[in-house]
Amino acid sequence: MPRKSSKELVKVQSSNGRLRLYWLYEGKAYYLYLGLPDGVTARNVATSKAATIANDIISNNFDRTLNKYKPDDQRTDRLNASELMERFTDSKRSSLDTQTLTKYKIIADHLSEVFKNKLAHDINETHAEKFKQFLLERQKPITVRDRLSVLKSCWNWAIKQKMLRESNPNPWAEVLSALKVPPKARPKPFTKQECLAILEGFRNHPHYCHYADYVEFMFLTGCRPGEAIGLQWKHLSDDCSVMWIGESFVRGTRKDTKNEKARYVKLSQRVQEILLNRRGSQWKDEALVFPAPKGGPMNDNNFCKRVWKAILQSVKVPYRKPYTTRSTLISHWLQNGENPVVIAQSTGHDVKVLLDSYAGIVIHQPKTHDFLS
Repeated sequence: MPRKSSKELVKVQSSNGRLRLYWLYEGKAYYLYLGLPDGVTARNVATSKAATIANDIISNNFDRTLNKYKPDDQRTDRLNASELMERFTDSKRSSLDTQTLTKYKIIADHLSEVFKNKLAHDINETHAEKFKQFLLERQKPITVRDRLSVLKSCWNWAIKQKMLRESNPNPWAEVLSALKVPPKARPKPFTKQECLAILEGFRNHPHYCHYADYVEFMFLTGCRPGEAIGLQWKHLSDDCSVMWIGESFVRGTRKDTKNEKARYVKLSQRVQEILLNRRGSQWKDEALVFPAPKGGPMNDNNFCKRVWKAILQSVKVPYRKPYTTRSTLISHWLQNGENPVVIAQSTGHDVKVLLDSYAGIVIHQPKTHDFLS
């Protein structure tokens, strides 16, 4: 059977007055849009490009990414590592919050610092290992693991988008799997005495007493800080006995909860009293339950650094993050014998995660049984 000519293998076509190339390779249709207006000179350029592609098909050198056949300014295989990370960020931008976008920008900057203009498709496992060591000198292993995971996703995305060759193994996968992260210490909950001391410190402070209701609410509900900061009066029942948690406010952005699942929480009488006293008779559905002193949403970072630390120091309670109010409620609840499923439903946890993270910090831990005595 006679071999097809280059003109038969790769056809020059006009689409809306502009030239494109069309061909089949292993049963799949390919198009290459040249961006050239149909004309004699452009046809000569297109015919030459078609011959190059046809020769590569015949000699088994065909580039499935098509990068080889594109103009230099359109070739994604000319992207360096930092530029590829920026492309990945742009593809995800609409679904990322400000904090994550900042993290992605820092990763891109670090890639630029370490690799300069090295092309992304030239990054191999040795380079990835070098980058890992660069990060470990500056960040904790758990943070490094997160950064490497992002880069692994970036490279997988680029391969899927045909920006990188499928034949190139993802250089971040093996380096990520080999990274050993020390086990994270479980949160040490506040004792009942420490909780009472902290609350007394807030209520008696001339400036920070504004936050006393917020802190007690956190201790008694186990809400995540962003969930409490974003709570609006419309999220509570008329008598403040039931709370809907389906949104979170973090660093200036209102978004879904951490696990993207809404939940209803039956509130205790004490929490109900706190909320009713705060609401009063003049209130609006959209108003925040726990606004900042000058109005608007609280900033959890500022609260931690300026307010929380100062109060704990004043009442001589060893420092733990404000998030520990959550583990405090859960651990005391478990210690009192509450069903973990009920706790998980109230706090928005996965039951397995709750047991893995908190069950070991209750006072009455299991002991081995001395059956010989």
